[in-house]
Amino acid sequence: MTLTLTDRVAQQERSLLRGLTAGATLSAIVGTKLVAWAALTNRPRAAAFARQTVTWAAIDVAIALATSRGIAHPPVDDADAVARARRLRNLTATNAVLDIGYIGVGIALTRWHNPQHPTAAADGAAVIVQGAFLLGLDTFHARRFHHLLAAQTTPPAGGAGLLASPRN
Repeated sequence: MTLTLTDRVAQQERSLLRGLTAGATLSAIVGTKLVAWAALTNRPRAAAFARQTVTWAAIDVAIALATSRGIAHPPVDDADAVARARRLRNLTATNAVLDIGYIGVGIALTRWHNPQHPTAAADGAAVIVQGAFLLGLDTFHARRFHHLLAAQTTPPAGGAGLLASPRN
């Protein structure tokens, strides 16, 4: 069975949401277990890493909830599907650039030696992990949405494609 463009875009939107939700769930589980372990073993750096991880999990859950409202209904037609794919391609590509910034901030925190903030390196390590996860997720989905749009520019035999360019 051949999927329509609206089906493929809706499928990709759900895949993005599932990936973000899975990452948030994993961060919540790991972070929560690490909070308990750090408290039992009196490890402040592990506690800082855990707090940062749980915080990112909460942020990801909030984003997933907001996103789920936006994709509750599949695109109504090809034009709507193209608009949604273009918007999500641009959003995930922009987010990927921001994710690189998160990784950079995390690296800076791991290198910051300040006696007033002895757990900064652990916070930075957690930011690097989250930034790397989000970079992979956003880059993967930006490429997938780009390919959905690019497929629409390939004109069928004897006809013009739906889009002039996937860069629109």
